[in-house]
Formats: sequence, C-alpha cells, structure tokens
Amino acid sequence: MPGALIYTGEQQVDNVRLELIQFNANDINDNQISLEDLPNLIQSDLTTWVNVVGLHDIDVMQKIGEAFNIHNLALEDILNVNQRPTFDEYDDHFFMACKMFRTSDETIISEQFSMIVGDGYIITFQEKEGDIFDGVRGRLRNAKGRIRTRKSDYLAFALLDVIVDHYLAIIEEYGDEINEQEARLLGNFRKEILGDLNLSKKEVNYLRRFARPLRDTVLNFNKSDLAFIDKKTRPFLKDLNDHITHVTETIEVYRETINDNLNTYHTHMTNKLNDVLKVLTIFSVVFIPLTFMAGIYGMNFEYMPELSYEYSYPIFWGAIVVVALGMIYYFKRKRWL
Repeated sequence: MPGALIYTGEQQVDNVRLELIQFNANDINDNQISLEDLPNLIQSDLTTWVNVVGLHDIDVMQKIGEAFNIHNLALEDILNVNQRPTFDEYDDHFFMACKMFRTSDETIISEQFSMIVGDGYIITFQEKEGDIFDGVRGRLRNAKGRIRTRKSDYLAFALLDVIVDHYLAIIEEYGDEINEQEARLLGNFRKEILGDLNLSKKEVNYLRRFARPLRDTVLNFNKSDLAFIDKKTRPFLKDLNDHITHVTETIEVYRETINDNLNTYHTHMTNKLNDVLKVLTIFSVVFIPLTFMAGIYGMNFEYMPELSYEYSYPIFWGAIVVVALGMIYYFKRKRWL
C-alpha cells in the first residue's frame, strides 16, 4: 500500500541511535538523545539537527515521523534504500534523498541518505555507522564560517555539498584507474585487462545512476518556494548545482573513455585474430598446389612416364620448392605478408 512503512535494506546497526546538535550563533548543544526527547526539541532560537543512524526499526521511524509531522510517503521513501535521488515538497518541510558514497580502506561504501528539512530543524537518516559529515560538525562546534549564523536550509546545503564533493573525489579516483588502463592498452597488452575494463564500466555506470538525478534534486531545491529557504542560500545552491553538473559531465567523459578502451581492446583482439587467420590462410594456399602435385604422383597408375626416369624424385622436390617459394614471393610483392 502507498505509505506503508517497510524497510527494504539489511539491518546495519544493533539499535537505532539519535544524535542531536542544536546551535545558534552563540551556543551549541551536542549529545545523544532518546525518543522521549523528540517532542520538545524544536526551539525558536536554535537550529536543531537530529541524525538518525539505523533504519531497520519501523516503530522508531514511525515515532520520529509523528514527532516531526513527517508525511508517511516521505517515511516510505526513507525506508526504501534503493530510492532514486528525489526532492519532494510538503506544507511545512521538504524531503530529499540521495546516495552517499565514502571510502574506507580503499573500499567504496555507498548507503541511502535522506533528510527532512523544515523551519529551524533538519532530520537526517543514514543506514550505517560513520559518515562524511565530520567537517560540518567541526565547523559547527568551532563556529567556523557562516554555518552557525544560518538556519536549517544552509545546513542542508552544507551536507549536500559534502556529498557532491565525495562524488567528485571518487570519480577522480576512477579517472586515474581508467587512464592507467588506457596506458596498459597502448603498452604491454594482456587479456586480463578486459576484466578491469568491465569492472570500471560497471562502477562508473553505478555512480552515474545516482549522480544524474541528484543534479535535478539540487535544482529543485534551489527552485523551491518554501518560506524558510533564505534568499542568501540561493547563490550557494546555484554553486552546488554547478558542482554536480561538473560531476555528471566528468562521469560522461570517463564513461566514453571506458567505451573507447573497450573498443580498442576488441579491435586489438580482432587484428590479432586476423593476423593468425592470414598466416593460416597463406600456409593453406601454399600447400594446396603442393598437395595437388603430390596427389597426382601418388596415384597407382601403371603407365606414368615420369616414374621411370632416373631424376624424377629430385625434379619433383625441386618443382615443389619452386612453386612454394614463388607463391611466397608473390604474396610479399602484393604485401600480403
């Protein structure tokens, strides 16, 4: 049923954890909270950020939705870990979902990231422990930059900006690998590179699947006319849109490079096969007349005048050598060899 709360992923943490940061220009409160604390969190003089780690507990998610008046359709999308990046507006808040990528021990980790943003509050949802927002938290705690003087709309931009920056960092890592594969194709060619090329193509296409709709999501965020989105945030959202556009264009460039590398690989293999077939064909063509000659003189006819001649055998071999060398010479003149 539409709006039914069903978690589509796997349980990643033992218990759902709620992390709270409340701040204004002068003060900040940073601690963990329980469900009982939710109804009284929003205060007019503070911006509230609640980060929910773990999505598997439907009862907890429902209570969070009731505490912040989150629409059931938005909760449904939060629990759908395969949700396409999207931006939905409601009466007093908006919902945004995207795929968050990060690296750990040279491994790329992806997870669903969602957020509900309203006037003076933001609730973020993630599947797993750990994220990429330590820099944002550090700026809040140390009052660096303008983030402590802004509201929830700017905090939402700051989180999205970090996500987009990691998209760019990961695609650049892929770019280094793709360029290395291109150099290997032009240098010491090996068949094993085909597996690397197909793996790179799969990974880049996976990233492309989420980067392209994320650009539309950022654009819709910028176009939203909700009252709590400050005009001062609009230029930052426009700059963010430029960044995600750069990401998508870079992905397309590397995707085309991978396809070019695959074409180069297949062309090389085709040329190699053609060279083998050419050699085999030449051998066949050279031996066809020799086989014909041997077939004639291998017949058991009684009256063959050449058989009684003393030098028939060396003459036969001489004829075979002359015919073979003549054909090879002809092929070389035609530049078939």
